Amino acid sequence: MKVWVDPGRCRGHALCLTHAPEAFEFIDLEDRSIVIDGAVGQVALDVFQTAAKNCPERAIIIEE
Repeated sequence: MKVWVDPGRCRGHALCLTHAPEAFEFIDLEDRSIVIDGAVGQVALDVFQTAAKNCPERAIIIEE
């Protein structure tokens, strides 16, 4: 499985951090979120799916 945040879509709402703080981190200087290194494989798929579903920009991409 591969999960990533599309930097072209992310607008810095940071709702992913609200729903999955164990999976995402925020880069202040770029005003966007990224997947924490090592989170894929350690964090449950449903956590990523919830974050993706709640992203208003649909910036979280999950490839199974």
